[in-house]
Amino acid sequence: MEDDLDLVLRYFESKESAATNPAAGSDRFATLSTDEIQGKLDAAIPPNTRRKELWAVRIFDQWFEQRHNRILHCDTTGLLVLKERHEWNACDWNYLLKMFILEVGKVDGTKYNATTLRDIFSMMQHYLQYTLKKELNLWKDAACRDARMALDAAMKEATREGLVPGTNASSPIPATLEEELWQKGRLATTSPKLLLFTLVFYLGKQFALRGGTELHGLRYSCEIQLQHEDGQELLVYCENRATKTNNAGIKRRFVPLKTVKASHTADHDRCLPCIYKLYVDKRPENCTVQNLFLAWMRSDASIQQGRWYQNAPVGRHILDGIVRELTAPLTGVTERYTNQSLLKTCASTLHRAGFAREDIAPVTGHSSTAIERYIQFDVQDHVKVSHALQSGGQSSSLSIDTEPERSVEAMEQSNVVTANPAKKMRLNINGNTNTVEIVFE
Repeated sequence: MEDDLDLVLRYFESKESAATNPAAGSDRFATLSTDEIQGKLDAAIPPNTRRKELWAVRIFDQWFEQRHNRILHCDTTGLLVLKERHEWNACDWNYLLKMFILEVGKVDGTKYNATTLRDIFSMMQHYLQYTLKKELNLWKDAACRDARMALDAAMKEATREGLVPGTNASSPIPATLEEELWQKGRLATTSPKLLLFTLVFYLGKQFALRGGTELHGLRYSCEIQLQHEDGQELLVYCENRATKTNNAGIKRRFVPLKTVKASHTADHDRCLPCIYKLYVDKRPENCTVQNLFLAWMRSDASIQQGRWYQNAPVGRHILDGIVRELTAPLTGVTERYTNQSLLKTCASTLHRAGFAREDIAPVTGHSSTAIERYIQFDVQDHVKVSHALQSGGQSSSLSIDTEPERSVEAMEQSNVVTANPAKKMRLNINGNTNTVEIVFE
């Protein structure tokens, strides 16, 4: 009984102390206004998603107003919804979205392609969930079945009419193009700008980095560091902040932040740790900027004096357009190459080397299912598929008659002498591991 009384007395004493000294403990808990709380909630939504949501809602508003006016003037039939939007129930949304998806079109009257229709539908779901705070799932709820069927029908109709998405997607960078960049001096370490561009190129290819915001956020001696393990010097990238791939939210709580390591290679000029060390040596002494990438000097006098970089970060938009600037002057380039190409090059190269999707995902930071869109075939893969279809499944078998130059070269590298020229020889060439198997039949 006395213990309980002591607890009660201590409680009231603490309340009295807090009342007489309001500043006590004020540093521990923040006091946020309603606007500040809403601002933090809005910041959790990616800006691009917010822009797409506003675009989709604006189209829906225009359609709804036009159809509403037509019904009032008896120009068409339909349901006249007189309730406020926040009062619409699942049946209202199901009916309106069904009509909207089937009737929506561009400003010039043409139809959207299937991918755009699905994006509009997805953004309306986002609008319902995050803006209107509706507990309504357009993709799963039985009450929205008609809206989903309308979307399915509209997508199929658009595809039948040849309305396919544009080819704005970037492509992986083939090894031949990378070699051409070196031969033509687009990739080099001989000047401040080229050194910076080359470093960004290989960091993106090795660590699956891409966007200008992600690159601009890298800090010196923070995310990327040189470390020694088992007597080897490694360049290590540790993802210690939220990125576009891993926003560290509830849905990604079981996905660890990625760590990728790059070792030295035989080619010193194209060795990522060597390029990084050269760039670090060129950074100005007593640099106060935390950003990894600095703006380069444009004065020849400064460069001759050994001052390659300024004490200022390079712009985000410049970083975002590095791959595009590297490949733009090349003649005969028909594909579209951006910083996104580095991520696709990383994923496609690892897949071609025989790594499973579960092993590639930790490098790129994606889940094993999301990595599919970044694994793409190149010319060599299509050639293998063609040979497999023509030879009954032997994708890596090439005869001497079909490619005599490659077969002779392989023979010379293997130091094999045929004692009986009448025998038929088959080469099993594995380009992924640079091995050649010679079989006599």
